[in-house]
Amino acid sequence: MAQFWTPERLRNAKPADLPAADPAKVREPGPAVAAGPTGRVQPQKAPPAARGESGGGSGPGFGATAAPWYGSTTSPPATTSGRVFFTNSSGVGYSCSGSTVNSDGKNLVFTAGHCVNPGNGGQWHSNWVFIPRYNNGNAPYGVWSARQLWSWTSWTQNGNRAYDFGAAVLNTNGSGQRVVNVVGGQGIEWNYPLVQFIYQFGYPVNTPFNGGSLQYCTGNTFNDGGFVGINCNMTEGASGGPWLDEFGGTYGYLDSVNSWVFWNANGVRYKWNGPYFGNEVRDLYNTIKNL
Repeated sequence: MAQFWTPERLRNAKPADLPAADPAKVREPGPAVAAGPTGRVQPQKAPPAARGESGGGSGPGFGATAAPWYGSTTSPPATTSGRVFFTNSSGVGYSCSGSTVNSDGKNLVFTAGHCVNPGNGGQWHSNWVFIPRYNNGNAPYGVWSARQLWSWTSWTQNGNRAYDFGAAVLNTNGSGQRVVNVVGGQGIEWNYPLVQFIYQFGYPVNTPFNGGSLQYCTGNTFNDGGFVGINCNMTEGASGGPWLDEFGGTYGYLDSVNSWVFWNANGVRYKWNGPYFGNEVRDLYNTIKNL
């Protein structure tokens, strides 16, 4: 699969996103919040950086305007975040964002559900790869292919946006290494408060971005009809990017993912929604954590 993604195919991949999220459009009701006890999985630290790359950006761009990630490029979240590439049932190439998550198997990437399956009974995506620390076409930590894709049937069969989260179980690389042991893995949590301060990451592709670098926003999430909302101007292509709670500069706890974006009458993107991470995420994680 890694050989499939030539530089030309990477450049031509389209951002994979849900249909237009018009605020006036009727949406599915959000899920019940905190339907069970809270739970967490701790992050796994990455090995010492083996490359002498310099940090990117000039400083934090707090708030609703996305900015290039300003921290180290050889440690999380730069190494745990990455671009996802796949083809749909028609063979068209698309891209999303995603993040490694710590597990016993050390092979997991979490992303949006529509980044593994189009929903509503569609076929699973193919030629699925994750490129951690993607940087303008470069893959300093390699290209990692998926051997299994997972999501809830409420998404894959019914397209219910409350279940728009998914995961990939990755193959080892050519040296037999597991991705989390190479780049680190973020923690994950479920049934935590819907309203909290988070860091939101992704690789937006549409203007004014180009998908070449990791971007981030920060802010307080809010209850948006039972979904998690955050103000941020990232554009399409950021789908599947991680929302990290209790983020300390390198690691945090995956609390949601970019699911769909809203825009105003002038086409300006201003807000994202994500699915609430409750018992369903817990059950998905526990099903695949040893794979």
